Amino acid sequence: MDFFKNSSSPRIGKKFTDSEGNSDDDSGVDPSSDSNLFSYYFMLRTGKGLDPVITDNTKKFILRIRSSNQPVKVKSQEVQHFYKYMTEKIQKFPFFEGYNSETVDKLVVGMERFVMVNICGNVFNVQEDCQQNAILDEKIRSLHWILPKHLDFNLPQDNELTDRQLALAQYYLLEMSKKRSPHDKVSCIVLCCKALHELLKVANSNEAGADEFLPILIYSIIVAAPSNLHSTIQYIDRFYPPDRLTSGETGYNFTNMCCAIQFLESVTPDKLTLSNDEYERYMDGHSSHLEEAMSNKFASGLLENISKAKDCEEKLRQLQGYQSKLRDNTAKLRIDIEKEKDNFMKSVLEVKSKYSMVTVEVNKILNDEY
Repeated sequence: MDFFKNSSSPRIGKKFTDSEGNSDDDSGVDPSSDSNLFSYYFMLRTGKGLDPVITDNTKKFILRIRSSNQPVKVKSQEVQHFYKYMTEKIQKFPFFEGYNSETVDKLVVGMERFVMVNICGNVFNVQEDCQQNAILDEKIRSLHWILPKHLDFNLPQDNELTDRQLALAQYYLLEMSKKRSPHDKVSCIVLCCKALHELLKVANSNEAGADEFLPILIYSIIVAAPSNLHSTIQYIDRFYPPDRLTSGETGYNFTNMCCAIQFLESVTPDKLTLSNDEYERYMDGHSSHLEEAMSNKFASGLLENISKAKDCEEKLRQLQGYQSKLRDNTAKLRIDIEKEKDNFMKSVLEVKSKYSMVTVEVNKILNDEY
């Protein structure tokens, strides 16, 4: 397949962004960091090490997808083909001979993230998903009254550790909505599930099976109520590499997430530990335990605190980036000043030399006259 047919120049009026949403003319990347050293967007921005066939074609492909009016299903197929094509290119590139497979895999993932961050606005939450998206979001909000007992599981009361893990799980579900690449969204799902597994280990003193895990995941989704959940799952299913989405830890956690959503889409009283009358009453807003539900929802206030702490971490990371940029600019300024100083001294010496020559000539003329 020719991915780059009828592609325009990759730089005309366009700005490319990395996996965190930074534009390609930003600075402040720490090249000593392992994750940045081999991340694809860094190499694209510096132009160091990679064949132009890789960098230019990736940018051209992004612009072609951005301008395409094809259905999202067709775009998904093109992106998956592009992943395979570029993975082969990267794996065969001579620069990476001698590097281990883990390092090359990082580069491949970086390439995939770079592509998706830059086309996210064209392929996420598309028109065909909007109706189902609104239905699911509304359904989740309408179930805000559900407690753990309705899903047939119990949480330890007044346990700071379990409260914290529950809040962490909810935090990652909310973060998932903010991420722009399928890889980052999947990472949030994995981190959410890890937090819940830790919670169940504390509660049960052993590893939880699917029968124990799924109810608490469902509960966490209800509590966090992440937006655009249907679109998020469709986005991951369409644009995350299928071989990684169906295997290992990622595959297990994503499957559980899909099962939880399927449960929420089709929930009925017989799937909950309450009668039809109670279910109808609660769905109509006549809940006698709303205070308890709200108390559990915010997990003793930890969700808000964790969110604030993560915001602080992000601001600190940005500040460190600014400091790094300032150091680089300061060093560059010093070099420029030294160069200007050298140039100035050279100019002074040249002027003095010329002045001395003029002085000699003037003296000769004066001496000849006398």
